[in-house]
Amino acid sequence: MDLAKESVYWVFRIMIVGISLGIVIIILGSISSYNIEADEIQSYVLRNKIILDKDCLAYSNYRVHLGIIDKDKFNNVHLQNCINKNIGVRLNLTYEGISEEILINDNLADKIDFCYDEETFYCEKERYFLTLKTNSKEIPSVITIDTIKLRWKKENQAWQC
Repeated sequence: MDLAKESVYWVFRIMIVGISLGIVIIILGSISSYNIEADEIQSYVLRNKIILDKDCLAYSNYRVHLGIIDKDKFNNVHLQNCINKNIGVRLNLTYEGISEEILINDNLADKIDFCYDEETFYCEKERYFLTLKTNSKEIPSVITIDTIKLRWKKENQAWQC
């Protein structure tokens, strides 16, 4: 009888170890097949820099206020100094029925309408609902950030356009 009990315990132990190994293999397989796109990360970081960095659009007095952008900073000269020049950016700020647009790196930003060509361009569009701080009041606003970047073609070792 002890031999039968012992064999039942070993069967359960083997099943638990087998199931555990199977789960580990499935998890490792899904992690290893995950593809990280560098262009996607760069676009995400740039968009967050635009709205969260005090040197870009974020409103700051003694600290940075998240979710609030400064109207005085929304101009071409200020944003040109804030943003990397190898990515085209179109910013569209809408508040109280008024819409303002700024293009950064005009050579790329005016090609945003060609974003259907995924082999040549990498494009992303994101919309943020923020508060716009003017001198006298805070206004609900929407800022749409379109980013565009040329994709690198390795076979020619040059930018393809």
